[in-house]
Amino acid sequence: MKLTNLTTVFVILLCALMVNAGILDHLDALKNNIINNFKTGNKKTDISFGGSLTSKLDVYYQENDTSNLKPVVIYIHGGAWFYGDKIKFTKMGDLLVEEGFVGVISNYILFPFGNFDKMFNDVYKTVEWTYKNIKKYGGDPNRIILSGHSAGAHLVALTTIKSTLRMENLNQNLSPLPRLEKLVLFSGPYDFDNYDNITKLLTNSEEEVDHGFVERLATVLFRSKNIGPTDILKKIGDGQLTDLGFPKVNFYYSKEDNIVP
Repeated sequence: MKLTNLTTVFVILLCALMVNAGILDHLDALKNNIINNFKTGNKKTDISFGGSLTSKLDVYYQENDTSNLKPVVIYIHGGAWFYGDKIKFTKMGDLLVEEGFVGVISNYILFPFGNFDKMFNDVYKTVEWTYKNIKKYGGDPNRIILSGHSAGAHLVALTTIKSTLRMENLNQNLSPLPRLEKLVLFSGPYDFDNYDNITKLLTNSEEEVDHGFVERLATVLFRSKNIGPTDILKKIGDGQLTDLGFPKVNFYYSKEDNIVP
């Protein structure tokens, strides 16, 4: 099967997941956030951060109080790597300001226009930009919380692990990111083998899948190696890695989530 045909099949499967997740609810939330975007202030929108040409970020902050530095939350949206936009999270940005944070909500290049390596690069550049620039918005560069949901959580985990290990990305060896206060990850898929019932069906086995059909398909479609955060960690011997660049990570899951249970 040609790559274009595989891509079509994959997109159809993702669309089916969107319907299962309640696409009407997503559209309603998008409408409400677009309306909210025009109603509220305390933000700077569509800032270029040095990543993909089409990717921008928004900063939510107290415009009349930038001298008192506040903790920062960077949020990376989900959407199965092929849909989603920062415009859907304007209410989240406002809430972060109300709770005493500076919020950074960023876009990243989406499939099929970009592969995992380019998505990862956008997240990496977002953190770099925030560390270098957030002070003028009243944010404390030494208190950055990096957060993501679903596909965004996967990209956040991949970004922190690959940068800490100084792995190669887009033909460049990475430098570790500035130290983060913590990661907060919602409903993230960290190993594609965890969702591979196809291989179990084909092999008639209940054993744990390792580099099965779904993972190999994702590697081909997204034209990237090292796509699973846990796969990277499994290759590291015990005691060889003591610090990932942050002291704490919070994982959140929901029993009502039918996509990443």
